[in-house]
Amino acid sequence: MKPTLTTLPAALLTTLLALTLTSGCGSSGSKAQSRIIVPQGDEAVVTSTGLPYRPTAPVYAVDPPAGFRPELNPPAPLSSVPGVQPTTLLLASPLRPYREPKATNDWVTAAKGWRGTPFVEGGSDRQGADSAGYVVQLHKEVSASTLAKTPSELWTAGKPVGIAAFEPGDLVFFGDLNSLSPIHVGIYVGDRSFTHSSVGTGVSFAWLDDTYWKPRFLGARRFQR
Repeated sequence: MKPTLTTLPAALLTTLLALTLTSGCGSSGSKAQSRIIVPQGDEAVVTSTGLPYRPTAPVYAVDPPAGFRPELNPPAPLSSVPGVQPTTLLLASPLRPYREPKATNDWVTAAKGWRGTPFVEGGSDRQGADSAGYVVQLHKEVSASTLAKTPSELWTAGKPVGIAAFEPGDLVFFGDLNSLSPIHVGIYVGDRSFTHSSVGTGVSFAWLDDTYWKPRFLGARRFQR
C-alpha cells in the first residue's frame, strides 16, 4: 500500500510542512534582496491599499539597499530667480504704546512734523523715508548740514561720542545681533530717546533702553552743527 499524507506519522508530516513553507526563501544564511519595481511610461504601481500610484522614481518593495541616498534638490537662491532682487537686512521697530519724549528742543519739534511718514526703502521725504534718508533730511532742516546717505557712511564720517556725553542731534546707530555693521540710524533728541524711521512704524520716537533697541545699539556719532 502506497503511503499517503494521512498515513504518515505526525512528526514526519510536521517536518514536510515546515520544509514546504521555507522553500523558495533562499539558504538560511542569505539575505532577502530588494526587489525594484520600475514603472514603465504611465504604468501604475498598485499599493497595498489597492489604489494606483505613479511614482517618478523606482519604488522599492522592501527596504532600500545599503548606501541608498535619495537625491536632494535644495531650492535655488532667491537671487537666481529672474526679476527678484533680495532686499537688505532691515530692523523692524516693535509696536509699543506711543512714548512722547519729555525733552523739548528743535529736534523734537522738527521730528513731530514728520510723524505719520511711512517707511520707504531709499526714500527721503514726507511721502516715505528710510532711516538714513530721514536722518539726512531732519539734520538739513534743523542744522542746515548735509550728511552722507547710508548708515555705514554716516558711521564712518562722524565723530564718536561716549554715551554719557550724548547731545540732541547726535546720530545713534544700531546693527543686527549677529553683526557689528550699522544698518539703522536715528537722531538722539534727549531723555534717552531718539527719532527714526523704521519698518512697521515709519517715523516715530523710541527709547534707547527699549528691550529691542538696547542690545542692537552700536554707538553714536556727532557732526559739526
